[in-house]
Amino acid sequence: MPTPRLCGAPTVLTRRIARPAKGQYHRAEVIRTGRTRQDGRPGRARRLGWGIGDQALSSVTNFALAILVARNVSTSDLGAFGLTFTTYTFVLGATRAICSEPMSVRYSDRDRSAWERGARRTTGTALILGALAGAGVAAASLLFSGALQGALLALAICMPGLIVQDTWRTAFFSDMAGRLAFMNDFVWAIAQAAFLGVALYTDHRTTPAFMLAWGLAANVAAAYGSVQSGVLPKPSSMGRWFRRQRDIAPRYLLEFFARNAANAGSMYLTALFGGLSAAGALRGAQILLGPLNILNMGLTAPAVTEAVRVSRRSPRRMLKLVALLGMALAAISLAWGGIMYALPEHVGQALLKKSWLSAHSVILPYAAVMAASGSLTGATVGLRALAAARRSLRARLITGAISVCSTGVGAYVGGAAGAAGGLAIGLWTGSVFWWTGLRAEVDEAARSLSAHEPRTRITPVSGAISPESAGPPAAGT
Repeated sequence: MPTPRLCGAPTVLTRRIARPAKGQYHRAEVIRTGRTRQDGRPGRARRLGWGIGDQALSSVTNFALAILVARNVSTSDLGAFGLTFTTYTFVLGATRAICSEPMSVRYSDRDRSAWERGARRTTGTALILGALAGAGVAAASLLFSGALQGALLALAICMPGLIVQDTWRTAFFSDMAGRLAFMNDFVWAIAQAAFLGVALYTDHRTTPAFMLAWGLAANVAAAYGSVQSGVLPKPSSMGRWFRRQRDIAPRYLLEFFARNAANAGSMYLTALFGGLSAAGALRGAQILLGPLNILNMGLTAPAVTEAVRVSRRSPRRMLKLVALLGMALAAISLAWGGIMYALPEHVGQALLKKSWLSAHSVILPYAAVMAASGSLTGATVGLRALAAARRSLRARLITGAISVCSTGVGAYVGGAAGAAGGLAIGLWTGSVFWWTGLRAEVDEAARSLSAHEPRTRITPVSGAISPESAGPPAAGT
């Protein structure tokens, strides 16, 4: 039956549900007629593909930067580069928990006005946090000298733009515009090549110069994000952002710390009980299975957006979607591990040289680790889609504790292979808590929707009125 129009105005179908009590599953959704976004499998595959492509581009440019630095500086200066880059990744992970992840959870597939409001607030908050982190890094640099001090100062100068650029990337994915995220990273890559070319041409072949060129390129891309979106960061809204996201952002931050602590603890216990050679073997296996990390990381941001969109219509359908995602990632991880294990010896030695033999012995158990990580990615996406931060934090803490203990026991009993096997056992055991928690959240969401059967009405909306005005505001607005 054709949809009637009132006075020639475009129409929207608005599903209105009363505001739930605190702690209940929230549903407030606007379904626009004549949507231009593709909701079927081809459109979903295309959006996920942009995520993988964007992550691959980012990884390639970072790898090229590391190779350039390694070929032009001393070993000690290369160590300074590694420490500085590690500092950046730590700050980036913490700010993602506060800015980017709430943006994906609360503003995915929303109408334009709501998305712009969220983008202004999250990028404004990222700008302030980046400036504060930069000030802290600048102060810490005074404790050092030489290349490390210069590299940290370069990072401090560029930190605000680095954080804002990454926040724009997530914001574009939340708007189901992965192409814009890819183009933003592409602009960063072009600017990085230009600035690094200037540094080489002027013979400034130092770690601080390379870090400055890399960071300034990110600032160019951050500014380009505002050009792409037509939205400027609003730093004054940081307090409002923190208040609106206080139920999930602190827990996501704790998850970040717990995940990093578990990863570091597993590596340290492997070195303690199995020796540095065992830790080196694990690192070699990680390098060979590195493309799987690109796949997992690239799919996460667009997958959360897809899961949020599907969960607004059917939480149980969302569960099936993320279960398929987890199973697919696990299967791909096992297949890639088998391929790496079957590599001819001369190929493996060309890749890892002397580390090949030790790494080869742990490829298969570490493929099981990556398969478990793929399964956990699916469960994580589902819990993010339901904003179940309390449940995901509990699962993260339990999984981290189990995996650290099992890795230590494995390293004590069987060296590098035992450590990899113990880590795999720990992660697969922890995945039980993730998936049972997700199933419980989905059941609660489905009961909430059944208890509040939505009534559908047709509401005329002019260009000056937001569809949000037709019903209660969604969480996080």
